[in-house]
Amino acid sequence: MLAFFAGLFVVASLLAIGESLLPPTRQCVRSRWESFGLAYLVGTAAVVVTGTAVLAFGLPFVAVAGAMLALGLFAILHILRRSARAELTSELELTRKPGFPPLLGSLVLSLGLGSVLATMALPLNEFDPMLHFAYKGKILAELGSPFDEAMVALVDENDRPLEFGRIVTHPNYPLGIPILEALVAVLGRGWHERWIQLPLAFWALCLPAAVFFGLRPIGKRAARSGALVAAATPIVYERNFLENGLRDFHEAGLGNEMTIGAGADLPVAALFAGACALVLHGRRNGQGRLQLLGALCLAGAAMMKNEGLALFGCALLAWLLAGAALPIGRQAREGKGTLAAIALGIAAILPWLRLRSRLPAIDENYADHFTLGNILHFLGGGAELVERSPKALVGQADNMLANPPARMDALPSYFTSEFTDWRSWGLMWLLLLVALPWRPRELRDVDRRWLTMLALGGVLLYFLILLVTPWYLPLLREKGIPERLLLHLVGPFCLLIGWRLGEKSETDKGPARSKEIPQSG
Repeated sequence: MLAFFAGLFVVASLLAIGESLLPPTRQCVRSRWESFGLAYLVGTAAVVVTGTAVLAFGLPFVAVAGAMLALGLFAILHILRRSARAELTSELELTRKPGFPPLLGSLVLSLGLGSVLATMALPLNEFDPMLHFAYKGKILAELGSPFDEAMVALVDENDRPLEFGRIVTHPNYPLGIPILEALVAVLGRGWHERWIQLPLAFWALCLPAAVFFGLRPIGKRAARSGALVAAATPIVYERNFLENGLRDFHEAGLGNEMTIGAGADLPVAALFAGACALVLHGRRNGQGRLQLLGALCLAGAAMMKNEGLALFGCALLAWLLAGAALPIGRQAREGKGTLAAIALGIAAILPWLRLRSRLPAIDENYADHFTLGNILHFLGGGAELVERSPKALVGQADNMLANPPARMDALPSYFTSEFTDWRSWGLMWLLLLVALPWRPRELRDVDRRWLTMLALGGVLLYFLILLVTPWYLPLLREKGIPERLLLHLVGPFCLLIGWRLGEKSETDKGPARSKEIPQSG
């Protein structure tokens, strides 16, 4: 029972920390649903970034728990004090409402709440949640340091990892999820596999809310459309939805089909969506504070999975190439805010980069593989790495070893076939094609430009990563890649789709600036 209340306290603390960082509602109009989603994402990002920094500088995990406890209590008091002073007019209350028709509103809410209940019902049995994250969380909770032998494995006299003696799978994975799990364990005075998942149950609930908030300045029709697409995308909850009938639900948590739960792909997707939404909303309404919080969420995504670090670089490149970070001309104020957000984001991930440099990359280190030579080699027909396949490892792939197929013969079809699979994605692939800014005048909008570059650039980035992966590619596909990677891009996909579907609304006949929110720095 103590572990349950510890989980509730961690959730409440994340919400309070996030809400205290967000602008007051009278300055930044949002519904309670949006407030919950944004506050949870911002609070989570703040805690995992801070916790990673504490660990990077050699302090024990109890210091992370103490810092979160203090921040959570302070934030709760701050929220109570701020809410006591808040006075909202009836007109402002009206603009806060999302405006969903009752049936659609019930659908979005039931999908989100259902994902929370399903997450808590799932056993912690899948490979990724157990060996990539929960084991690290238990090490942090019970041993207190990411530099314990269990994490750094065995090294030689030069601190280089040995080829044997590994204990943890992927020791250089980020510590965001292990930190959240360990917080519940430390505050609950014990490891309880069900309740350590409590802070990991809300991603699917927060994702549509973040998309709605990001599109508010474009118009409520756009916001509702984007949020509905985000909520109704099957892969947010389960890959290959109903491919095996109801068997996947009967065996939930025992295979590799569920997206919700204690894995990391959905947290990356939710935090990345929150980052895009906060930056978009902040730029459209001239609120630099929102852009800074967007950068914090972007750093939080980098703390969840190694791919989040790649998306961090992709986002920075998109903002720079699209001209969003140029503090000149008509958008000087917005450009200054984006530039400040970039600086904050870089500062936020530096402690993790320092810590990561001290953790061995035993299984994979894409920095060594992601080279122009490797890219050109595989693009030119380089052979698949059959020697890394399970059959080759047990001596049953002699024919394939003698005549391995070219990697490029299969990789393009992996992306097209997986993204157009309606059981995982519904019609998102078709909606995204329609949503892309095909007309030159649409590309004159700098926000539409960087969102498009981010969506397409993310797909290209993941294609190149899988092109040079040191693993046997067909085996990765069996584990749900690349669709699990494409899931990370749901945020910018849905923002573009909602923008397109809502562009004929009344609020879009003039400049795409919200009249609801007072301009505030």
